[in-house]
Amino acid sequence: VSILGLITIAFVVAAVRLGPDWHPFGAGLIPSLPSKEPAHYWFIAVSILGASISPYLFYFYSSGAIEEEWDVTYLGPNRVIAAIGMGFGGFLSIAVLVVAALVLAPRGVSVDDYHQLPQLLASPWGRVGFFLFAGCLFVTCLGATAEIALALAYQIAQGFGWNWGEDLEPREDARFSLTYSIVLVVPMLLVLIGLDPLKLTTLSMALTAASLPIAIVPFLVLMNDRKYLGEHTNGWLGNLCVLIITLLAGAVAVVSIPLEIIGGS
Repeated sequence: VSILGLITIAFVVAAVRLGPDWHPFGAGLIPSLPSKEPAHYWFIAVSILGASISPYLFYFYSSGAIEEEWDVTYLGPNRVIAAIGMGFGGFLSIAVLVVAALVLAPRGVSVDDYHQLPQLLASPWGRVGFFLFAGCLFVTCLGATAEIALALAYQIAQGFGWNWGEDLEPREDARFSLTYSIVLVVPMLLVLIGLDPLKLTTLSMALTAASLPIAIVPFLVLMNDRKYLGEHTNGWLGNLCVLIITLLAGAVAVVSIPLEIIGGS
C-alpha cells in the first residue's frame, strides 16, 4: 500500500502544472482567522487535526512493534520513517488544497459530495485524471481502512486478553479476526443505508479530535516514565507541542461540533 500510495504525487504534479501565483500561496501559509462561517472553519480545522493525530495510530503502531519484536535499534529508523511519512502526507495535503483552489474555487464549486472530487485532477491531467483520482482514493482509503480495522481489533483483543496477531491463522485468533471483520463490515452498511460518506468521514475525524485529550494524555504520561523507557523518554519540547495541540483540538472540537451539527455560525 505504501508503494501504491506514491500515485498521490499526481496532485503535486497537478499543482505545478496549474501554475499557482506563488506570492498569495506563500501568504496563505500564514495562519489567519476566518472571515465567515467560523463554526464550519473550526470544524474543518479540528477534523484535519483528528485525521493527523489519530489515537488509533498509536495502537496500530505499538501493536506492530510488539508483534515484530522490535528493540531499541528500531528507534532511529522509525523516527526517520515517521518524520518522512508525516512530512510527505502534509506536503500532499498542501498540494491537494492548491489544486482545489485553482480548479474548484474559480467555478464556484463547494464540495459536498464525493462525486465532485474527480474534477480536481480532470483539469490538469485530462481524461487520465479521473483514473488517477480513482487510484488515489482507492489506495488511501484501503490503507486507512486496514489500519483502523486492525487498530480497533488490537485494542479490543488486548483489552480482553484474547489471542491476536496479523501473522496468526484465523482459527488461532478467531475473536480478533472476527472483530476486525465486523469493523470492516459495519461502515459499509452505514453507507449502504444512505448515510453521506463525506459527512460521515468529516464528523468522525472531528470526533477523533474531541477524544484526543482522553486518548493522548495517558500516552504522554507513559512516554515520560523512566521506569519503562529509561533514557528514551520524550523531550520537553515534544511534550509541550503534543499537549498544547491535543488540548486545543479537544477544546475547539467540543465547541465547533455542536455548532456544525445545528448549523450555527
